[in-house]
Amino acid sequence: MKIESILNKSRISAGIGILFFLIILSWYIWGQKEVNPAVMLKPDEMQEDFQFLIDRILARHPDPARNMTKEVWNKRIDEIKNELDSEKSAADFYFILQEFIAEMEDAHTGLVMLDDRKRLPLLLDWTEEGWTVLESGYGVEKGDLIVSLGGMEVEEIVKDLGGFISAENPYWKKFRANFLIRDEYYLKKLSLIKHNHVVVTVENIQGKRRKVRIPLVKKDVADSQMTNAEDSWYSWYKRYNDSNTFGWSLDHENNIGYYYLHACIDTREYRKSVSNFFKEVKRDGIGNIVIDLRQNAGGNSAVIDAFINRIQPSSINNYSNFTGNTFVLISNNTFSSANMFASVIQENNIGILIGEPTGNSPFAFGEVISGVLSNSQINLSLSTKEYILSKTYKDAIYPDYLVQKTRESIISNKDIQLEKVIELIKEK
Repeated sequence: MKIESILNKSRISAGIGILFFLIILSWYIWGQKEVNPAVMLKPDEMQEDFQFLIDRILARHPDPARNMTKEVWNKRIDEIKNELDSEKSAADFYFILQEFIAEMEDAHTGLVMLDDRKRLPLLLDWTEEGWTVLESGYGVEKGDLIVSLGGMEVEEIVKDLGGFISAENPYWKKFRANFLIRDEYYLKKLSLIKHNHVVVTVENIQGKRRKVRIPLVKKDVADSQMTNAEDSWYSWYKRYNDSNTFGWSLDHENNIGYYYLHACIDTREYRKSVSNFFKEVKRDGIGNIVIDLRQNAGGNSAVIDAFINRIQPSSINNYSNFTGNTFVLISNNTFSSANMFASVIQENNIGILIGEPTGNSPFAFGEVISGVLSNSQINLSLSTKEYILSKTYKDAIYPDYLVQKTRESIISNKDIQLEKVIELIKEK
């Protein structure tokens, strides 16, 4: 496959914007309107909002019933109309609609309520062993394994949450669960809250279990906790940091030029940063580069050009191309345009992918528009294009080397995926 053809096809997702978050909860920034979840909506108000939603989807979405038959699609619409025959809270109305949207299996299309609801201050991620605590506090320790919340086992929680998550594969559902389990509305929906607390059963690294009661806190407190954790986790990346979303460093000992890209934002500053990165790599004779897309949930696919123009042999550009080895780190959070970036690398045999399966299907929708349901003030994000990135995979982009995080790597702050790159370099 020619690199030019896949990049031309990828242009349909340019301008999607940051869809969910960099690392913190930007699922909650899709729109500008705030919802009062306790407001009771009348049947005619909900019917009007629902009809607006259906009309908008049918007018702009390329194939809303792709993952279900038209008969099922029409049946679900009739079922929801019948369900909206009595007053409901805005929160209950949201869950009815989002469950329907999730059945479309389009990770770029979804609904969100914006407000200052409380959060559960529990930072989690998936490791090889299971759902793992990332930061100590409120009675839990980094590396603890989540056994249950509010008496509900992890497997059941993920299954129930998954019914409300717009996703194309199980990896994105699990990744989104890390954040939705912090959300007061979802915790209430799953009946996990008791007296403003959630009882969490954890298992430490020695195998001992204990129960802790974790209170819900204000949104700004939870956001501050996440920001502080982010600064701690990624501070070592930022020796040559140009911004919070991109930056680079050189590891002369391991012959690596490392570039992290946490969001696909194509700016002059970004392109200058990439140019400077390759100049330093060439000057110091670095033979390997690593592009880290593990925290990248997407944006503008034009960011790909800055790298491809320098690592893909071409007679039409004016760059002095890098001729060493290229490695790309990916994760379940590698999504949208970042997923496209990884696919371009893999499909054209430009580099080696290391890490975990991505959170986005290569057969996906994109180029998002937004809207607001006027009566409920629920925000809508809606795909308007369809694209195909890979002939190799259907549900995700898979790494050439699967390397999953472990509880031990979380506790010891080891980047075992980057360590795998170093191991491969030494083997060459």
